[in-house]
Amino acid sequence: MKDPVRVERLDEATLGGLESVLRVACGMVLAPSVRPSLGTALTRAAESQGMPTADFLQRVLARDTTAVEAFIGYAVIGETYFFRHPEQLRELARVAPSHPGSFLVWSAGCASGEEPYSIAMTLLAAGLPPESIRVVGTDVSGRALLRARQATYSPWSVRRMEPELEKRFLSITPESVSVPPELRARVEFRRHNLVTDPPPVSGAQAVFCRNVLIYFPPEVIPSVMERLVRALAPGGWLFVAPAELPFAKGLGLEEREVDGMPVLRKPVPGEKASTRASRSTPLRVLARTPTSPLRRVQTPSRAAPASSAPAPEAPPPAPAVRAGKALTPPPTPPPSAGPSLPDTLERAVAAARAGQFDLAEELARVAARELSPEAYLLLAMVAEGREDVQGAVAAVRKALYLEPQLAIGHAMLVALYGRLGQPEESERARRNALRALEGLDDEHVLRGVEAMTAGGLRRALVPGVRMGKSGAR
Repeated sequence: MKDPVRVERLDEATLGGLESVLRVACGMVLAPSVRPSLGTALTRAAESQGMPTADFLQRVLARDTTAVEAFIGYAVIGETYFFRHPEQLRELARVAPSHPGSFLVWSAGCASGEEPYSIAMTLLAAGLPPESIRVVGTDVSGRALLRARQATYSPWSVRRMEPELEKRFLSITPESVSVPPELRARVEFRRHNLVTDPPPVSGAQAVFCRNVLIYFPPEVIPSVMERLVRALAPGGWLFVAPAELPFAKGLGLEEREVDGMPVLRKPVPGEKASTRASRSTPLRVLARTPTSPLRRVQTPSRAAPASSAPAPEAPPPAPAVRAGKALTPPPTPPPSAGPSLPDTLERAVAAARAGQFDLAEELARVAARELSPEAYLLLAMVAEGREDVQGAVAAVRKALYLEPQLAIGHAMLVALYGRLGQPEESERARRNALRALEGLDDEHVLRGVEAMTAGGLRRALVPGVRMGKSGAR
């Protein structure tokens, strides 16, 4: 059979038609930056069906069910990996052991399944009996769910896992990572449309729905949020991304802070509610036992700038959807007459270069309210300049939380872990940095505090090449 004809560029009318198909089928509106990728998604979906791309396109636009389902599988799957948001999983590990009986978690928009498997591992590591754990992962893409049920991944999917968890729960070879049957038995996958279907579970102790709501049009989000909250048992936890917090306002949820990041809780009837219960006394993320693999080294107090930036109080970054109207701002927005984020970062960088660490830190904390990864990289540079290496690591991890593919952030950890005498973590960070560079031209300028090309960073990451402070320079 001849290779399908590839569609490199789609005209505006075709793009609009494909977006309309996606919106009707699963309620999603694509960001302008995502629209160019629809051509690639269309070609790959056509190849999966053994059809020429032009013929497949016509079937999709005609709303042929089989063609639309195949297109969705390639157009809406986001990147995911094991333990992508460890601070939220640590909080789950903290609260789960005190809950009697079965423990139900819903992972909404689970894509290829790494998140629900991570949740199951977290609960097992926290000491819950296997028979009490039930994790339900749902997604609109049948292709994604097929891969989730197969439970075989590339080594890149475990780039954020701790070695102890890898050894305990996964079967790893140089070519693949697989989830063993005893862990897969704790996880159930279902096809589910967040926009049109009722909640697939009720009485859940936790619901995870991260970086999904921002792809819905604003008129759809309230009903989706209502379904997520309805699925929770009283006292249950809702984990969303920081940019999605404003969508939860008015739903009666408590907002708490874990590792500087927000989590939401459904109050128990009759319980005295506190919308910011942990603002003055943040929840401590503690392991259940001293030997728990989820134990986290606490950052020294002088590293507070990197961990206490009030992200939940800041306006969210521009959402990926075409919102049509501005999101309701939080109670205390920054003054509109203030400097822009790029200006603030530029002044902060200049202050850091001049050795004015207090000023650099103050400006970087202002920029961090905008959930800027660069601001946290700068806070890491300031902390390292003060010889607070652990504080620098904490700040870089904040940056990577916001932008996991930030190659310079991973490269900074290479040097920082080296200074801490942790060669395994340093080598892991080096591999992560190289993987984040995959597919980038040598002349591509990387995102970060200081300009650097992908080729320059690759050369600096060669084993044996000495890394400077805060990574490659």
